[in-house]
Amino acid sequence: TTDGSAERAKFADVIAGFATAVLAALALLFVEARTAAPMLPLFLFRDATFSAAVVFGICVNLAYYGMVFVLSLYLQRVRGDTPLEAGLAFLPLTGGFLFSNVASGWIVAKHGPRFPMMLGAALGALGYALLHATQANTPFPLLLAPFLLIPGGMGLAVPAMTTAILASVDPKRAATASALLNTARQAGGALGVAAFGALAGGAGSDGVMHGLQVSAAIATGLLVVGVMLSRFIRPDAHARERSAARATDEAGVQGGR
Repeated sequence: TTDGSAERAKFADVIAGFATAVLAALALLFVEARTAAPMLPLFLFRDATFSAAVVFGICVNLAYYGMVFVLSLYLQRVRGDTPLEAGLAFLPLTGGFLFSNVASGWIVAKHGPRFPMMLGAALGALGYALLHATQANTPFPLLLAPFLLIPGGMGLAVPAMTTAILASVDPKRAATASALLNTARQAGGALGVAAFGALAGGAGSDGVMHGLQVSAAIATGLLVVGVMLSRFIRPDAHARERSAARATDEAGVQGGR
């Protein structure tokens, strides 16, 4: 049928896009491994802390931004909220970062980045697991628990993750490491919106509801992976960062004398 041919053509376009992306990634790795001044120094990934933190960032952003997109569909298409009501409902899901980000700095200073990353990922996984149990008629007060757990966990984990990344590289490579982390997280967020959006793109509220539950289950799994990745983070990374900063400052002072 004509509809069937159109669907197959769309599917072929998607496969072609994925194939192009894979080939482009392989070409990038091939070139970067052989150039004298690489834009992406591949040797950075030899450090377990660096690699684990980058993948951690991808998992966290993929889960969060994908779920934010699906939740906007849930609130408006399933619950019937207006755009204003949906926006106000998101306040706990975003405002929770204000407090957990501050707490993360205190915890990192005392315990290092591994503990807040593990704790934050575990709290986020719990929040997504609660969203998996959400139904069309779930009262909003019951949604507050996951809406607070998710940003609470992310707010603890992300600053610690950034500390671990910057502490795992030479200070001269800090800007490159930061740019790589941000790019990886943005890519993860874009993938999350695309993938979770496709899952929740079914016709009617039933399709959105099914997509929300499946997406929440995937997000839970990603944050569990985040907990496991945190075990590869050096617990003393923050101390190394401070030592490197002191060494740089001392070198600057001595150079100025």
